[in-house]
Order: sequence, then C-alpha cells, then structure tokens
Amino acid sequence: MITVSAVLLASLNVCSATADDSDEKEQTNEPVALSVAPLDHVEYPLDRPQWIEEGRTPLDSDDSDEVVIAITSGPAPTPEAAVEMMEVMALGAVENYVDQRLQETNSDVSSSDVAIDLDWVLNELVSRRYDGTVKTGDMVQYESACLLRMDGSHQEMLNRLVQNHELQGRLAAVGVLGVLCLVGLLSGSIFFGWLSSRQQRFAAG
Repeated sequence: MITVSAVLLASLNVCSATADDSDEKEQTNEPVALSVAPLDHVEYPLDRPQWIEEGRTPLDSDDSDEVVIAITSGPAPTPEAAVEMMEVMALGAVENYVDQRLQETNSDVSSSDVAIDLDWVLNELVSRRYDGTVKTGDMVQYESACLLRMDGSHQEMLNRLVQNHELQGRLAAVGVLGVLCLVGLLSGSIFFGWLSSRQQRFAAG
C-alpha cells in the first residue's frame, strides 16, 4: 500500500528533475562567444610602417615643392597580387596628380593622352617599399605599399611630357593644314591645265 509520504517524495523528485532540465535548456540557449573575428576586421602587424598612414595627398599645401603620396594595395590573396595592385595604383596616383595640375591650367590634355611610363614611376618616384601580411578575420593575406616622392625635377619631367604632347598636336595640325594646301594647289594646277588645253583645242578648231 502506497503511503502519502511516498507519493509526496515522488512528486518532489519529479519537480526537481523538471527544474534541472529547465536549467540545462537555459544554459544551452545562452549565446556562444565568437572564436573567429569578423571578416571585415583587418589586423595589421606591429612592424607596419607609420608612413603608410601619414602619406600626404598631392594637393596638400606645404612649404616644400616636394609631393609625397603613400600607396597601399590593401589585403590581397597572394604577394604577387599585392605587388601588382600597388604598382597599378602608383601609376594611377601619378596620372591623377597630372590631371589635377592640368585642370588648373584649363588644358584640353589629360593624363590618358600623356604616356607616363610605369618603370619610370617605380624606379624614379618610389622612395620606400613595404611588403607584409595582414589578417582579415581568421585569414592571412598580403599587403604591398610604397611611398612616392616627386621633387621639382620629377614634376618638370611630367610637365615636359605634357608639353611634348601639346607640341605634337600642334605639329600634326600644321601637317594636316599643309597637306590640304598641297592638295588644293595640285587640284588647281590640274584644273587650270585642263582648262588651258581645252581653250587651245577650241582656238585651233
């Protein structure tokens, strides 16, 4: 025969087990801390040069005529891709500098008309180089950076490239005008020769 105390004891055991299950469920529903950094989080090494962030824009005013531009590739999957991106961006920075200077002179020429050599940019303008790694999330990627310095002689070289292009354009225009004049003279000579021979045949007849 089941006694009242036995029933009460069984009920207490059931309630205790239910409470334990609820505690376990609450614990399992707690948010788990992320062990991987977000993909948009970029972590740079401690030995990354400070000049990468301190590079001045081309049109910043300064007591010196020297122009300093810092170029960085940003995270890339391979070292080769980082270097290629950096070189393309370095050439683009020089072309952008030329375009902005040409806008000040209201010139019709643009940097796309002027042949700026990539080797000249890399050999003459690059004063510092850096190649390293960065972490994006839990991935290790690569970065390539350079510091461009354009002093007065380099800026004069770019000005000469622009002037040479403008001179070639003027010479081409003069050449076209000369050809048109020559064609006009030849056409006139042929026409007058034909007219003269026609008059001679008419007089003889």
